[in-house]
Amino acid sequence: MPNSDASTDATWSLVDFTTTNANAEMVADLLWRVGVVAIEEIVSDGSRTTLRTSMGKDPDPVIGVITSEWPDVEVQRVEIARSVADTWREHAVPTHVVDDVWLVPAWVGAPNDSRSILLEPLDTFGLGNHPTTVLALRLALAHCDLTDTVFDLGCGSGVLAIAATKLRGASCEVYDIADNAKAAVELNAGLNGVGIPSWSHERPRSPVRTLFANILAPVLIDLAPTILESTTSGGSIVLSGMRTEQVQRVVERFTDTREVGRAEMDGWTAVVLRRPATRT
Repeated sequence: MPNSDASTDATWSLVDFTTTNANAEMVADLLWRVGVVAIEEIVSDGSRTTLRTSMGKDPDPVIGVITSEWPDVEVQRVEIARSVADTWREHAVPTHVVDDVWLVPAWVGAPNDSRSILLEPLDTFGLGNHPTTVLALRLALAHCDLTDTVFDLGCGSGVLAIAATKLRGASCEVYDIADNAKAAVELNAGLNGVGIPSWSHERPRSPVRTLFANILAPVLIDLAPTILESTTSGGSIVLSGMRTEQVQRVVERFTDTREVGRAEMDGWTAVVLRRPATRT
């Protein structure tokens, strides 16, 4: 199975998160949500589990997210041979979104008669197969105007922005704090034959008709004022990255909006909020 051309290093830097068996699933959920490529579960004894994953060259921000949420988690960095680390690619499969739309690892064959978004995650990002990404794209296609400028906040490898561009002809701006997100977006835009989305720092150059925010619930709460200011009157905001029990607390921060769409999967929920149109 071919490896990514994005890195030819002999070793891959990984991070081990060791926690109790009872908390392992919830810690793994959080790791998936921050965009890891893959997780290897290692049961060290009868009571504790180690979750091993890659976080790119600068794992400190993600480690901080995990340990702030789960302060009892033990963290250790390890180096292993890339030939071993890349074996996860052998098990990658396409992910169905809706109708004939699929998210497809770039080295895997696309389903017949599909509209496929090809993805190369590099060393840090996931394959778009986490429920939060699937839900966000599904809601966007059903409820949002994607023919105008779209802003993808926390874009990761560019899944949502590239899908909006390829499927609906959107003009996209993107931003992510991850150090190699820009390279991933550029690579995936090329794989899908679309123009490279414009890189904007933290907010779009001017308010947009549709804004994606597929990020963690505490960050959605903190960034609510910025997200509202970045969306036009009558515009739509796609919020994802929330556990179902977190939705009400997040949505309450988005004042003067109404919910027009909601979808749930495996304990995760995404919503579409709409700002009121300005009367003239």
